[in-house]
Amino acid sequence: MVGILARVDSKGRLYIPKEMREGLSREVYLVRLDHEILIVPKPDDPLRELEELGKALPDKPLSEIKREILKEAMKEALGGL
Repeated sequence: MVGILARVDSKGRLYIPKEMREGLSREVYLVRLDHEILIVPKPDDPLRELEELGKALPDKPLSEIKREILKEAMKEALGGL
């Protein structure tokens, strides 16, 4: 991962250098995390992208996946107790 220092101007604009823009599509999603902003390129074909992501899902019933997610969320919420 390569990082650079960038500045936001008085109008809130951020200049992204050409070498970092290469490979990005014309549209990006901005995802605000706790103390950072993630720039995610919008896929050319979002439905195909979702289809590919879906192929990586485990071969389990949805109810079991939901149960596992809830179990992990509860562990995280309770600090691993």
